[in-house]
Amino acid sequence: MASHLPSGSLSRRFARAAAILAAAAVLLGSLASFWLIDRQREEANALLQQREVLFHATTVSNNLQALASRMADVAASPILATALVDSAGKETYLTPFLRGLRQINGIPVQVLFTDFEGKPIAGNGNGDFSQDDRDWLRQRIDSDSELAAIRPGAGGGELLGVYLLRYSRTHTPEGALMYKVRLADLQPVPGSALAIGAAGPGSAQLKGLPPSLAAIGLALREDMRKLPAPLPSPAPQYALIVGIAVALAAAVFLLGARLALGLTEDLRRLQAFAASIGDEGISTQRAPLAGSSEVVGLANSINRMLDRLYHQHSHLEAERGRFLQLSNTIRQLVFIAEPDGRISWFNDRWYEFTGKGPGELDPTNWQELHDPQVLPEVLRRWHETRALGQMAQMTFPMRGADGRFRSFFTSVAPLRDASGRIVQWFGTCTDITELEEARQAARYSEERLRQGLVAAHMAVWERDPVSGQLTFAANLKSVFGRSWHNIDQFWELLDAQERPAIMAEVERGLAERGEFNGVHRIRRADDGSTAWVEMRGKLGVGADGRHQVVHSIAIDVTERKRAEEALRLADRRKDEFLAMLAHELRNPLAPISSAADMLRLAYASEPRVRQISEIIARQVGHMRHLVDDLLDVSRVTRGLVAVARERLDLVRVVGEAVEQSRPLVDARSHRLTLDLAPAPVTVIGDHTRLVQVVTNLLNNAAKYTPDGGAIGVTLACAGGMAQLEVRDNGVGIGPDLLPAVFELFTQATRTLDRTQGGLGLGLALVKKLVELHGGSVEARSDGLGYGSVFVVRLPLATPATRPQDEAARAA
Repeated sequence: MASHLPSGSLSRRFARAAAILAAAAVLLGSLASFWLIDRQREEANALLQQREVLFHATTVSNNLQALASRMADVAASPILATALVDSAGKETYLTPFLRGLRQINGIPVQVLFTDFEGKPIAGNGNGDFSQDDRDWLRQRIDSDSELAAIRPGAGGGELLGVYLLRYSRTHTPEGALMYKVRLADLQPVPGSALAIGAAGPGSAQLKGLPPSLAAIGLALREDMRKLPAPLPSPAPQYALIVGIAVALAAAVFLLGARLALGLTEDLRRLQAFAASIGDEGISTQRAPLAGSSEVVGLANSINRMLDRLYHQHSHLEAERGRFLQLSNTIRQLVFIAEPDGRISWFNDRWYEFTGKGPGELDPTNWQELHDPQVLPEVLRRWHETRALGQMAQMTFPMRGADGRFRSFFTSVAPLRDASGRIVQWFGTCTDITELEEARQAARYSEERLRQGLVAAHMAVWERDPVSGQLTFAANLKSVFGRSWHNIDQFWELLDAQERPAIMAEVERGLAERGEFNGVHRIRRADDGSTAWVEMRGKLGVGADGRHQVVHSIAIDVTERKRAEEALRLADRRKDEFLAMLAHELRNPLAPISSAADMLRLAYASEPRVRQISEIIARQVGHMRHLVDDLLDVSRVTRGLVAVARERLDLVRVVGEAVEQSRPLVDARSHRLTLDLAPAPVTVIGDHTRLVQVVTNLLNNAAKYTPDGGAIGVTLACAGGMAQLEVRDNGVGIGPDLLPAVFELFTQATRTLDRTQGGLGLGLALVKKLVELHGGSVEARSDGLGYGSVFVVRLPLATPATRPQDEAARAA
């Protein structure tokens, strides 16, 4: 037939062919319409049947809602609460009350009321609860759960539910109301069944149920084949039409085939060329310009398109190379997925991390890299992201080649074409294991810091030096009784009269030195009690590295202040006791001394009596010396000693002290050497007290130096100070005793005879008297057996120095 068609353009030949095919299309359209009508009828039947299933499911849901609502009302009834404490009234009001619950919406219900141990109290008369049912109830009471369950029973499946009776006086259930319904009694029509989970046509999930029932996931299932079809099938009427349509289709098919062969020969050649392009890729090969004008024009268009595709392909190949280089260079794990979620490409970092080579990771086994416990959530998020078509981020662990799980932050974004259709998904996985470990370490460090602050009664904070706003704070409530956000809230805790001075002191310290410190009294915000805090602060740089902040720390020193006050009180009482003791000891010394003198005079001719009186006189003198030291120490510590202020020469002071100590030095056969300044060494002070200082140092050296030892005294001037050194080669001072050598009643070990005994007051008195003169005293020793050195430093008097000025400076 094609050979008899007139020649001409391809468009005219195809016009005639189109007319012929149009008639065939009408017939085919008719057949298609009949087919679509039949399909719509079937779909309408399926829809109506499914709606009938949904209606039945709604009926069951309403019955279960009514059941749950009624059971909840019964559980909340005061009758049950009363029955828990009044078991004697069970038969009076509880049993009749429960027996009114035998049916709800025509559905038989079994009810059992128990105590908190699951022991039965009463039922509704329908109860047939097995031991397994009561064991299940006991589990719900122990777990404090009201979730219902489907359990097998003698007559088929049974729905078990429970309501736990809780009251405000306890935190645990005091009783339980258990109910049971046969699933067969809930079926709305024959052939239906209740099951867990909905699957496919003929199933409907029960909705609107209370949480205790909704957690089961009940669904109504019906056999669709047993449901009557609302719309009958018109198959007999369509039989003839189908036969005609088949015949016409065969004729059109044969006619179209013959026409296509004759009319599209040149197009088929062009199609063969186009098919070869895909086999060899985009190359420089072009379509032949032969055939009808339309085909030649189409070939020209194809060639121009191929030219553009060739250049675009070259550009895309270059871009692809750069993309692969970038993807394989960055640290992230990169993947590309198809629109349906199948992963089609991984970068080299994936293979390095998993230890697998290209081709070993397919679109599904990448799930093996995930933690099985986390994988369901990852898949859910992945499906949700694809459904929404939006960018998503998530964090999850993946197992590497070493078998260890590492945490990854994953970001997935869709790649869309010009029409907005998703063509690919692009994702990156960034290893944040070190970051999470650092965060965990930081949290652990912060917790240790918090515990340390609480244990040490400390609080720390940072504040803006201008606005006073806190940028960081820890443990404020423990120290101050409350937390606060601005430094003004702290100032309110200070005493109103002390507040201005303290604020000025803090601001002055920050302005002049960049820091401040002090001990202040506050009123705690929680209980109003008085507390003492030691505060320190320093200007520094904040966490952002740019803004200046005040780093502050506060230590609760209330206990320390109380201890210091107790020590001061004890010290004052000790001084008062020493003063009283010295006075009481001094009173009998004069009569004893007089009695000794009278014995010596009255019995001068008796050697034994004279010897005894001399012993008494010596001991009285020793006692008088000890009592005088006690009185001096007591007066000095209580501030009752006033030293004279006059210009004096220390060379003369040393000379008088040597004269007073000479008997003791000579008695011990010591060698005493003096190295005094050639010129006068003038200081402002009390002559008598300074002689006492030097004498005590010389006597101390003589006492603790073995017989025949060496004692040296040096006096010189250095740096505006007069420096007096007393050296000996005696027993020395141990490192444990050296820090406390100037404290009261401190003594080194002496020989058993204790011929030069004392109370350990001499050096303490030296320190107090030197400090009253504005000077200092220091003890040195290399250890036991290496002697000791005592150094006294006093400020030199200048020609312009007046005694009253020196007194003020010493004070």
